[in-house]
Amino acid sequence: MTTRRQQLTEEMKAAIRAAAAALFAEKGYSAVTMREIAKAAGCSHTAIYLYFKNKEELLQQIAIPSLLTLEQKLLDEITKPDTAALAKLLAVCSEYVLFSLTSGSLQTVLFMSASVRVDDPQPELEVNVIRNRLFAHIMKVLHSAVIEGAEGRTQEAALNNGRILFYYLQGFIGTYSNHSEPTDELLKRTMPIFKQGIQTLIRGMKEH
Repeated sequence: MTTRRQQLTEEMKAAIRAAAAALFAEKGYSAVTMREIAKAAGCSHTAIYLYFKNKEELLQQIAIPSLLTLEQKLLDEITKPDTAALAKLLAVCSEYVLFSLTSGSLQTVLFMSASVRVDDPQPELEVNVIRNRLFAHIMKVLHSAVIEGAEGRTQEAALNNGRILFYYLQGFIGTYSNHSEPTDELLKRTMPIFKQGIQTLIRGMKEH
């Protein structure tokens, strides 16, 4: 049975996470201090350390659950049997875009705050391990789509193709991240063009 003290602790932790997420999204992760987060959450600047030891721990508790949910959705698409590589790629990219657009201002926090290079072999933070794993999932299915009819790609070429696709995804997300149109209507209107763009990228990648 949860005691009153435990309940208050969890409520304070939730308030601190919410305050941190809002400040990270508004001001940028690096610009925010633990003192600011404590003030916004209604907690003293010393007591906050009873709940979270630093900003990195806060960021990870905010981001990791959502990123793991996204990863499972990507894996569900990737592992579907009897599905062509291009169809898997379009489905994976659509899931990524939907997740990002429905995350609102938190999208930047989830993917960009304290991020590292996608080819970093041993990220220090678990959140970056997961981020890089997400990129690897997308790159793998991208490589499968490109390699059909185009053999001999180097690892560097595959990584660069992944970066190109990521730039395209982020450009689409950035264009509509502050949209006022309902997300389902927005996607219904824009997804045919979005998918056409991915198909165009694939054709170009096969030629180079």
